Amino acid sequence: MKWSVLSAWRSLRLRCPPSTKGGSSRPARWPWLTKRRLSLGARGERVARTLLRSKGHRILHSNFRHKLGELDLVSLWQGTVVFTEVKTRSEDGDFSPADNLSDAQRKRMQRVAEVYLKRFRLTSLPVRFDVVEVVFPAEGRKTPRVEHYPAAW
Repeated sequence: MKWSVLSAWRSLRLRCPPSTKGGSSRPARWPWLTKRRLSLGARGERVARTLLRSKGHRILHSNFRHKLGELDLVSLWQGTVVFTEVKTRSEDGDFSPADNLSDAQRKRMQRVAEVYLKRFRLTSLPVRFDVVEVVFPAEGRKTPRVEHYPAAW
C-alpha cells in the first residue's frame, strides 16, 4: 500500500477528533491554552506593534514561525533588524513579565533569528533583540502599562 500525505492526515484526524462545544468526555488537549490567554497575548502583541510603529519601526513580520521556534515581531528601525519578544500578563503577580524570559528562550530566539536573516537575505544588516512588556490592568482601568527594553541582550 502506498503512503500518502492524505492517508496520514486521515489517520491522524481519526485518532484525534475535534472536540465538541458541549460535554465532551475527553479532556482538552492543551488546557493551558485557553481562549482568555490567547486573546490576552494577541492583545499584547497588538499594543506592542502600535508602540513600535509610533517609535518609527517598520513591521516586517508578526509571529514568524519556524520548527525551531517563533519570533513575535520583526521590524526594521534605522537600518537595523529588530527582533522583539512580547511578554504579556494581566495585573495579577508582583513580578515583571520580562523576568520570565529564560536563557533557553533567548538562545532559541537567536537561532530562529539566524534562520530569518538567511531566508530573507538580511545578513548584512545589524541586529538587535528587544523586549516589550505589556501588563493589562485590573478591570477598572483600560490602558495597559507598556515598557520597551531596547537591546535587551
